[in-house]
Amino acid sequence: MDIHNIIAVIVGIVTISSVLYKMLIEPTINAKIASLETKGFLIIDNFKSNINDKFITLDRKVDIHLQDYANYKDANLLQANGLNERINHTWNKTEKLFNDEKAERKEIQAFLQKQNDLKTRA
Repeated sequence: MDIHNIIAVIVGIVTISSVLYKMLIEPTINAKIASLETKGFLIIDNFKSNINDKFITLDRKVDIHLQDYANYKDANLLQANGLNERINHTWNKTEKLFNDEKAERKEIQAFLQKQNDLKTRA
């Protein structure tokens, strides 16, 4: 055999093996790659939906806590204002009682002074 025939046989074998590879092996590799791509996209989609669900849940929890804080703050303000009103009311009442007591003391002092004046004159 001469070199030309050997090269033709080698090229023929390479060509046949290339055709067999393209017909038998490459489609299964492409199918595996497509399967992996599909699985990867599904994993990413599931991850994205799980993250979105968790964000929505956390957002709702934060909203609930913010509303609780606002209600707690309002209740404390109402309680503090109520206590201030009670303190002011009690102070006004006490101040009036002290003023009444002071007036009574002055009346008693004036009466006692009159009594002493009458005793000293007599």
